[in-house]
Amino acid sequence: MNEDKDALTEQGQQKEGAVPETAEKSDAGGRDPTEKTQETEKPSAADNAAERPSAGGRGEGGKPDENTKKLVCCLAYLFGILFFLPLIYAGEDKFAKFHANQSLVVLLIVIVGEVLFGVLAGIPGLGVIFGIVIGVFNLAVLVACIYAILGAAQGEERKIPLIGGIRLLK
Repeated sequence: MNEDKDALTEQGQQKEGAVPETAEKSDAGGRDPTEKTQETEKPSAADNAAERPSAGGRGEGGKPDENTKKLVCCLAYLFGILFFLPLIYAGEDKFAKFHANQSLVVLLIVIVGEVLFGVLAGIPGLGVIFGIVIGVFNLAVLVACIYAILGAAQGEERKIPLIGGIRLLK
């Protein structure tokens, strides 16, 4: 098989007018330095790691990435039970604490409001009225959460009207 390779190599050199094989320059590994290899065509794993964003949405110095931090704060409002997510992700960051606090306040108000209005809706004669009150309450919470989510997405600390001044997390 090596004889076939040598014959093909000689034929290729004769057609192109190339220098015989013994006169070719080669590196220490016996390869032609002008020949492209996979190593020169593809960047190394270290080069790829330097070009990609770091895992976990962390920026330089281990600080949280701003866009990921905004997303985590939005998720805290969208799913109230995830109010702790900004605290876990960004730690002592003022922006994250603000939105985690507001999300917790909204969650507690929703729990108390739903239980209170649900019990009052069970009273005969007042059920219809408190059924409507529950609907209005849920709509108000939805509007407040959308307002807060838009603020978090824009990187602002918007206080939700009526409840924005309540501080549970220090």
